[in-house]
Amino acid sequence: MLKRMLNSPERITYARLREVCELHGAEVYAKVRLADVLPIEGSGLPKAFYEFALQSHYDFVVTGSDQVPLFAMEFDGPQHGHSPQSERDAKKDELSSRFRLPLLRIRAEDLCRTEWQLDRLTERIEQWFEDHTELAKRDSNMQLKRKCPLCGGEMVRKPSKFGPFLSCVRYPDCKGSCELPHRPNRFNIPGWGKVLITCSICAALVVVVVALLLRFQYGTPQGGGQQPPGGGTKPAVADTRSSMTLQEKLAYVSALKQSDYPACPHCGMRMALRHNRQTGEPFFGCSDYPRCRGTRVVQYPK
Repeated sequence: MLKRMLNSPERITYARLREVCELHGAEVYAKVRLADVLPIEGSGLPKAFYEFALQSHYDFVVTGSDQVPLFAMEFDGPQHGHSPQSERDAKKDELSSRFRLPLLRIRAEDLCRTEWQLDRLTERIEQWFEDHTELAKRDSNMQLKRKCPLCGGEMVRKPSKFGPFLSCVRYPDCKGSCELPHRPNRFNIPGWGKVLITCSICAALVVVVVALLLRFQYGTPQGGGQQPPGGGTKPAVADTRSSMTLQEKLAYVSALKQSDYPACPHCGMRMALRHNRQTGEPFFGCSDYPRCRGTRVVQYPK
């Protein structure tokens, strides 16, 4: 059985490279010999470097539509950190620098996708084309081949927190936009959907907790809070036999110590001081509210 030309990480790298480079009219070639890219003939290279260029290859070479190389790329696996592979990498770097061919090196972690389906490899290639915009002027085919869905004009790439997308050059007069070709939709990505669901659940939990805390402390008007022991629909009010004014009642309950608070008639837990939101009258409610809705009126001195 014949051997595969690319291993698994190299196949992933090749697929990602093609996705990005096709947007710019560029082409990708795999396993290209250095001597087929670099003009080593008559260059005065030392014999060791000359023979190395004849025998070694780049993992990938990206060219424009005119087949002129733009840059090369190497996938560095774990073995690249040890000799003799590190020596070969040093020679390859030296030759690429001598003939001014950019050489990008990537590792396995550069292939990992984030929640937005982005990866370091794609970002580096996109950044390279942004830093070399003069190549688009040299090669008219290295442009985005999409038209605005609204006005039919040209489209340009723009960044966003969800990843790059295409926008009409006439923006803001024209608000046409679309996703990059061969790129997952940034609003339909499963990972992004999980983030939205998680955020929604967290926000709902925060709202519920805040609402419970407010009801626990202040009760709810119109019979929505803790109810008096008789099961009536109004919050508990002060003892009607007391002749104290509201200000005197508030001053009295503020002077009470928590140890003086009565026990709940339903569950026996220590009660907490509450205030009727409609009348301002103080009353005692169970500290285990809303699981227990026991209440007691405040006994004022006569």
